[in-house]
Amino acid sequence: MTLDDLGNYSDILSIPLAILGLILIIRQLNMQLAESEREHTRRQKEMTLNSYNSIRGDLRRSLKSVRNKLGLEDMFDTFKQEHLEQIFQDKKLRHEVIKMLSYMNKFAVGVKHDVFNIHLLNDLAGDVFVNTYKQFKPYIYHVRKNSSKFYRDYESLVQELIKLQKEDKY
Repeated sequence: MTLDDLGNYSDILSIPLAILGLILIIRQLNMQLAESEREHTRRQKEMTLNSYNSIRGDLRRSLKSVRNKLGLEDMFDTFKQEHLEQIFQDKKLRHEVIKMLSYMNKFAVGVKHDVFNIHLLNDLAGDVFVNTYKQFKPYIYHVRKNSSKFYRDYESLVQELIKLQKEDKY
């Protein structure tokens, strides 16, 4: 056996070893990617839980205050034209409605930008977000006459929550 033959055998042997090395590198990268995604999801859920816990009391007080001032029993009571007029006649009430809907919209923006986890938010307060949107839709549509961007993210979040809730029923 000559040195040329030995060189040829080593070249032939190096190809499967290179392929095996490439396969191992790809496998390692996939494992790191999966771990990174799990860590992102964990942090996202933690952020959602912490943020919701920090505003839950304020949100409930705000919801209760607005509904009491409007004479709405709960989130299922019908919002009427006189409620809309009452909001625009009372600056404090209007400020409280804006504050309440801003809480909701901030979470919607967080979900939109992948900061918050929509599944956990749905478990924590999905019904509150959906039913509050449905109840205050006349107000939201009224303020959109000035700018179509008002509460768009909140509306998109509600549509996603409704889809999730329908999937959970099956």
